[in-house]
Amino acid sequence: MTAFYTQILVAAASVLAWGALTASANAIKLPPPPNLPAGWSHATVNVVIQRVPHTFTYDHGRVVAVSPTQLTLREPDESVVTIGLDSSTVVRIAGRLASADQIRRLETATTVTVDGGNAALVKIPIELRR
Repeated sequence: MTAFYTQILVAAASVLAWGALTASANAIKLPPPPNLPAGWSHATVNVVIQRVPHTFTYDHGRVVAVSPTQLTLREPDESVVTIGLDSSTVVRIAGRLASADQIRRLETATTVTVDGGNAALVKIPIELRR
């Protein structure tokens, strides 16, 4: 197994671990995202943790629409994907906890879903806001 795949598996296991913690935003320690190659748009990683299979899906792109229940991204390959949001979705903007209503169109976002559910994490990097 290459170091790249090992790193993705470790990051995926971290996502599951923090996802199992309490939904209180202050109690969640977010893992670092996996280091995927420049220009990536979508990655699916299958892992087995404690003999239970899980699928982690990573999406990355520009926000084209956002509501309290979903986020729509246009990915670098021009595909459009809609990811569900709910009260347990952790949103981080510029490294700080935020809410879905603070996400703006045209921002770049990365999402993580576990086992086909709603987003466990929406991460928006540091950007200049007026």
